[in-house]
Amino acid sequence: MKKVLHITSWYPNKWDDLEGIFVKEQFDVFSEVTESHLLNVQVRSGKKLFEYRHLTYSDNEEGYYLLTSLKSTKVIEVLTTLLLLWALFKTPYKKYDLLHFHIAYPLLTYYSWWKKIVRTPVLISEHWSAYHFNFYMPLSTKKLNRMKYIFRQGLPVITVSKALFTDLQKFAGSVNFPSAVIPNVIDQKCFFYEEQHNKNTTPVFFVVNNWRKIKNPFPMLEGFANLAAAKVSFHLNIGGYGELLEEMKAYTQENNFENNVSFLGKMNKKEIAKALATSDAYLFSSEYETFSVVCAQALCCGVPLIGPKIPAILEYADEASFLTLGENSADEWYVKLTELASNLAYYDRKAIALKADAYLSNDSIKKQYKVLINAWF
Repeated sequence: MKKVLHITSWYPNKWDDLEGIFVKEQFDVFSEVTESHLLNVQVRSGKKLFEYRHLTYSDNEEGYYLLTSLKSTKVIEVLTTLLLLWALFKTPYKKYDLLHFHIAYPLLTYYSWWKKIVRTPVLISEHWSAYHFNFYMPLSTKKLNRMKYIFRQGLPVITVSKALFTDLQKFAGSVNFPSAVIPNVIDQKCFFYEEQHNKNTTPVFFVVNNWRKIKNPFPMLEGFANLAAAKVSFHLNIGGYGELLEEMKAYTQENNFENNVSFLGKMNKKEIAKALATSDAYLFSSEYETFSVVCAQALCCGVPLIGPKIPAILEYADEASFLTLGENSADEWYVKLTELASNLAYYDRKAIALKADAYLSNDSIKKQYKVLINAWF
């Protein structure tokens, strides 16, 4: 059995136990295929100039952290590289057959510098939707060029969807690297179909997010405002946090449907699963996704989706489980919400869950990962 050292800068930690939770779930499943250890290597914002922390989370998970008050992107990249090298030599890395990086930037920014010292093969797993938008930076930005160069060195890459692979090729301007698609891991002990599902007489809708501009919630909320004005009964559960949350709360009040809405705050897996178990549909309002873990979780629970026609989601959802918007507008949201509210029994929840499980099962993901590791390394 190969020994794999997993390395990530985004992982649950003592400051935020939900940060990068999807990376932990992927690591837990991949660890059943190979002998594995994980390093969370991260430069975090701190009050002091420098503060070093080494934390042990389990027998095979540990964190190396440098907290700093410095803000320069270039300095953070260099500090991350130095911290990474320190962690690799402390581990020590030489007893492993493979270094598996979950999200390349900033850990691999200067890989071309240190690859002659650390000669262990490298694999990348990628999740970011930001590649689609060039990280919202002008194309002339030097930071972008440093990020692009990571993927111009022929390193093999696993992406969570075909859509993300296409984004990565366009972003890097390179197709010269081995690649494969392995979907995000879904915790099937937490997200599964229950027979008592869908007993609501009034439709219950659910959505959870880190509410930022890219999640574009206001066309959806305007659709609900129109639904309330038309005297259609419904309840909307909104989970999550973020910069738009207070504005969203104000919108429901200003448009007189705050009594139809519950704001659930930051939610963990069990809380999301519980909300899905009593929901008639899961909603998403973003213009773009590279996978959407929560949409996949909803399908595993047998909950149909309503949202824009996003290619990555169409890789695992179809018309039997996904009510797509013609456009991401208030009018289209109103039409689709009304359509589902008037026909709650249309979707076959059990069939939705079975189909999702076939694509997203942990057994399927483990088999794919094992094949790749043996083929590439």
